Amino acid sequence: MRAVVVSGAPPAFCAGFDIHRIESPGGEHAGAESDLVETLCARVRGLRAPVIAKVNGVASGAGCDLAVSCDLRFASTEAGLAMPPAKLGVLYSWEGIARLVAAVGAPAAKEMLFAGELIDAERALQLGLVSRVYSPERLDEETDRFVATVAANAPLSVAASKLIVNLIADVALPADGLAEIEEASRRVWRSKDSAEGPRAFRERRPPRFVGR
Repeated sequence: MRAVVVSGAPPAFCAGFDIHRIESPGGEHAGAESDLVETLCARVRGLRAPVIAKVNGVASGAGCDLAVSCDLRFASTEAGLAMPPAKLGVLYSWEGIARLVAAVGAPAAKEMLFAGELIDAERALQLGLVSRVYSPERLDEETDRFVATVAANAPLSVAASKLIVNLIADVALPADGLAEIEEASRRVWRSKDSAEGPRAFRERRPPRFVGR
């Protein structure tokens, strides 16, 4: 296997968590889905072969994280990416946030996490979230062309390059930093806002956040 391409079925690349299953405060993450996403993203990153996300639709939340976990992201002009947990009063996993920061840098990650808005492909290109943008008609062809170029190269060299870049990009957190993250996460997930956001989503109304 020389390369892997991950794609979705438009209009979605991957829609992310099922928000209807986030029921109430008191948990420390989004449950089994969070564990599943973390396992999936770790496996994608752990593949020796390069993984290209062909973002041919909306990639939101865990869907955006899946795309970020791939080595490269090629997007359709009709694609959109978002990290919207703040719009729901919840918090994405610190591992996923770390992947986002490694991919786009702290300022761009903050822009996405603070606003939670869907950004279009051109803005994603400006932020470095995607590396190439094509029309929907050209996305498949251009992705295949790049994959063929990679596949023609020495697989051991490509695999070693991926390993080294990932090791350089990954920054280990000190124990006290991880403890602070876990405490911040508990505060979010035990808050009234973490119940209000998903409830408002289910009731199709704007959330009324109170900051506690």
